[in-house]
Amino acid sequence: MKEFNIDKIREDFPALKEYVYLNSSSISIMPLPVQESLKAFMNKIAYAGTVSFDEEAEIASVENTRSASARLFNCSEENIAITSSATEGLCQIAWALKPKGNIIVVDIEFPSGVTPWRRVAMETGAEIRFVNVKDKPADLFIDQIRDLMDEETSVVCVGHAQYSNGVRFDLKELAGLCHDNNTKCIIDATQSAGVVPIDVMDTDVDALVAGGYKWLCGPFGAAIVYIRESLKNEIEPVFVGWRSMKNPYIFDATRYEYNDGLRGYEYSTMSYSAGYALGESINYIMDLGIENIFKQAILVANYLMEKLDEMGLEILSPREESRRTGSVLVRFPGLDGEEVAKELTKRNVIVSPRFNATRFSCHFFNNYDDIDKAVAVLKDILEEMR
Repeated sequence: MKEFNIDKIREDFPALKEYVYLNSSSISIMPLPVQESLKAFMNKIAYAGTVSFDEEAEIASVENTRSASARLFNCSEENIAITSSATEGLCQIAWALKPKGNIIVVDIEFPSGVTPWRRVAMETGAEIRFVNVKDKPADLFIDQIRDLMDEETSVVCVGHAQYSNGVRFDLKELAGLCHDNNTKCIIDATQSAGVVPIDVMDTDVDALVAGGYKWLCGPFGAAIVYIRESLKNEIEPVFVGWRSMKNPYIFDATRYEYNDGLRGYEYSTMSYSAGYALGESINYIMDLGIENIFKQAILVANYLMEKLDEMGLEILSPREESRRTGSVLVRFPGLDGEEVAKELTKRNVIVSPRFNATRFSCHFFNNYDDIDKAVAVLKDILEEMR
């Protein structure tokens, strides 16, 4: 494990010299070593095609990513698939399960966490039940899921952390509640993987997906899917193609035998460069230590909250460190928070507009200086707008 030296880490993110980048909940910036490795990978293929990317290299291109993902989530490589997006992974899981009864989701989820289930429900007749917290997004607790559950609940699918304000669940408690009620626990970890430690074996979730381009500091076009062993044996891939098959390079259309582990879910030619780069990003993060990353993100987010409190602003993220990530959602009484966010971004403080508020996302490469600069710009904007 590398020394966690914030000054050295920031050297791997040269954009921080130009911007106060507080937007990893949207798109994170990629460390230089990963950028360089990705460019070398792409250039070799662009220059000479199969000379450097033959069948063996194609098979191996995402194996490092599978191994890195298994380290990240503390599971076997055989329970990991590398897909093009978290949405693709959720669609695969939803259609494989085709649940009936009722499915519990949250009304402030990113839409892709809900829409696959709504589409499947059109086929199965399942009822979609929403936990409604839009008016108070920090007040999202497991008890609200428990209150909606009954003997007909087949699936609970929620984000480990919410995209809007970073509020997150205790996965072990949530999975325990689900299994006590014979319910599948499906998790979207796109807003937590890379900043919050996740142990799928300890928490016992049934399945988990995570996009690569947010807190994992990876590229577009690659994501991780985890399915626990017992569920893997219950369901089959829904989308299948030549790469789904065992020994895919035999190219025999009469054969139909799934590839080993979850490789059967990797059904087609994909953006191998994205899959490869995601592995490099995860290894970069794991070398720094996910506990160190979480500690730094929370430390900086706490400092931001202190500054926002001093300004008398309305914070819509939980205060408890155990219930959030590095994201802080804030509203400005009497002002349009989304307009404030747009103005901040114009002035090189990169944030996102969400829920008539401004979302700041603090990651491991951020420091107190970033917050001081962001707050100074914010004060100027609020003074101008009032």
